[in-house]
Parts: sequence; structure tokens; C-alpha cells
Amino acid sequence: MLDRRLPERAAGDTQALTARSLYASWRRGEIVLKWGAVLLGASIPVSVALDNVLLYVLLFFWLIGGAYRDKLASIRDNPVSWLALALWALFVVGSAYSIGTRDDVLAAVGKAMRLLAIPVLIYLLRDPVWRERGIAAFLASMLVTLLLSCLLWLDLVPGNGWIKGSPLDPVVFKAHITHNVFMAFAAFLFAQAALDANTPRARIALGVLCAAASANVLLMVPGRTGMLVLVVLFVYFLGRVYRAKGLALAGVAVAVLAAIVLASPESMLHRRITLADEEYAQWRAGIPPEPTSSVGLRLEMLKNTLEIIGHNPAIGVGTGGFSRAYAERVVGTGAQATENPHNEILLMIVQFGIAGFALFAALLFVQWRIAARLPTRFDQATARAFVLTIAVTSLFSSTLLDHSEGVFFAYMGGLLFAGYRAGMPDAWRQRAS
Repeated sequence: MLDRRLPERAAGDTQALTARSLYASWRRGEIVLKWGAVLLGASIPVSVALDNVLLYVLLFFWLIGGAYRDKLASIRDNPVSWLALALWALFVVGSAYSIGTRDDVLAAVGKAMRLLAIPVLIYLLRDPVWRERGIAAFLASMLVTLLLSCLLWLDLVPGNGWIKGSPLDPVVFKAHITHNVFMAFAAFLFAQAALDANTPRARIALGVLCAAASANVLLMVPGRTGMLVLVVLFVYFLGRVYRAKGLALAGVAVAVLAAIVLASPESMLHRRITLADEEYAQWRAGIPPEPTSSVGLRLEMLKNTLEIIGHNPAIGVGTGGFSRAYAERVVGTGAQATENPHNEILLMIVQFGIAGFALFAALLFVQWRIAARLPTRFDQATARAFVLTIAVTSLFSSTLLDHSEGVFFAYMGGLLFAGYRAGMPDAWRQRAS
């Protein structure tokens, strides 16, 4: 009898050992993917090529990595995940009736695949330790960017193949619009971290970094979108921390900043505001905008894009159809054709009609709403600052079409909301209890 049980026990032990081995292998693979997600955070401010490699590696190995019941539950339980998937599905549906070329459609669907990274990251970064590593990786790259930008502005390092800027436009890895948007968000992260710091020394160090990042945005790099993002984020920061007194303080700070700008005609910020006013005046006077007129070209794009929407308000022109629709709209007018309206909200409406606007707005609204249910004060504040950053940037850039902004949207949209759990009370209820 004992002899008959031994083979059975051996077989059972072998099965258990195999199951443990498979589980251990799966855990090791998941940890590698988590480190890949952290590395993506460091790559976003620096490298387009590395972004693409990491995104596709994460998507591919997440899809073939098993644990599908847990992954489906993660998507089901987090509205950010299924809204991101719904928005990507809209791109797929829109390809069926698009007026764009095959290449235009494939390019648009491919860029929209960044949205698929949101549920992947929400699943991978459920542990707060990994979310902290992702934020730290992003900030580490922004610190390198800040240091090099300041050195370039001081003319202490030369521009070269991998440092893109000059002392007059001291960007490092990205164009000045992207540089300033990312730096403004980093400044907010430093401010929020300083608020939560445990020691006076850490609070001072983080405050200095916040001030340096803010100065980089306002005084060095001429990216007006990032300047506006910075102002909005710090009005939000002061209002959140100090309530009515904070909003009053924000009003005083903005007034002081405006006075300083008016009194400093040689400052970069004053020159950028003056240039914007001149370009706007020329456009209002009916003078065709020059290729270098940022404001004039954007206003021209806005006018033409609204007219395209007026002819296709219900379902739009389909995925990737903007380029052809715009080219047809400006034929014979002397205006420049473009593939990018520099406004994500209008681009959504052009392609998908009211459904595009509704889904994009719903994603931002839900992110804002459930941010109150995230586990820590830092998570809550940072998530809402992210939503404000995307909302403001989307008025002046195509945040899903542009590579760096699109990857940033997907990365932070996944990382910051991975801590959400259904049933968690809102922050105000937590305080009340």
C-alpha cells in the first residue's frame, strides 16, 4: 500500500513544484515589466526612440503574460482603464469611414495605441512603491534637463547633436513647448513633495528645486503653453493648501509677476508676450501670418478647423482624416496646409464629432473626480495637477497626436490612477470622519 502511494505523492510534488516554478517565472517577468515601466518614466523627457521601444515591449509582454483574470478585473474596476480603451476603440471605429489616406489612418491608430498603455500601467503599478519609483524616474530626468538647460542658458555648455537648444532657447531634449510643459509639472511635483517632506532640510531642498524649475519656465525657455500651465498649477496648489487665503495669495502673486514683466521690457517673458500681441494684431488686420508667426498660424488653424467641424459636426471626418480635410479647406486661399491643428479638443471633434469630445472630456472628468479617492494627499494633488496640465495643454497642442505629450498622457494617466480602489471614500469624507 505504501508503495502504491509513493508514485502518486511524487506526481503531486512534481505538479506543485511545476506550479511554483511557473508562478516564480511569472513573478520575475512581471517585476521586469515594472522596471520597464519605471524606465519609461525616465525616458519620456529624453528619448523618443526609447519611449517607443519600451511602450511596445510593455504592451506585448503584458498581453502574453497570463494572469488574464486579474488583468480583466483591474480594467473592470478602474474607470480610467475602460475609458482609455473606449477612446482607443473610437479610433478603430473611425477608421471605417475616414476620408484620410491609408497611411494617415494607420498612423493615427498607431499613435492612439499609446492609450492602451494606461490599463497596462494601472495593472503593473498597483503597489505604491512602484508608483513612487516611476515618479522619481521622471523627476530624475527632469533634474538632468533642468541642470543642462540652466548651463546652456548661461552659455557654459554648447548646443550639439543631443542638446537641441541655444542660450536664447535653452531646451535640451525637446522643443520648447514640450520642455516647458514637463518642467511646469515637475515644479508642481517638487512643491507638493516639499509640502509632504518630513524634515526641514528636505523641505528647503525641494523648495529650491521648485523655484529653479519655475524660473526655467518663466525666465529662460520661451514656451508660452508651459508658462500658462505653471500659473494654473500654482493657483491650484495655493488654493488647495490654503483655500481662500491661497487663492488671494495666488492673485497677488500673479499681479506682482505681471508688474515685474511690464517693468522689464528686456526680459524673455515680456518679449514673448509682446510678440504674441503683435502677431495677434497682424492676424486681426487680415495680414496673412508669416511661417514664424506662432499666434497667427494657430488662429488661422483655429478658424479653418472650426469651419471643417461645421461641415461634419455629427461623426467627423474619421480617424486620421484631419490632414485631407484641412488641405481641401485651404485650397486656393494661400493658407498653409497642416496635419496638426495644435488643439486636441478640436482634433477629436474633427475626427469623431461630438462623440470624440464627449469621450475625451469624460476621461479627464473621471480622472479629476476619482483623484479624490486616491490613497494619499500627494497622489490626490498630483493626479488633479496632471488633469489640469493635460486640459490646458490640449487647448494649444494635440496632446495625443504629438509623441512626447501623448506618451506623457498615457504614462501619468496610468501611474497616477493605479492606486484607485472602488469603494474608497472621497478625501473630504476621510477628513470629515
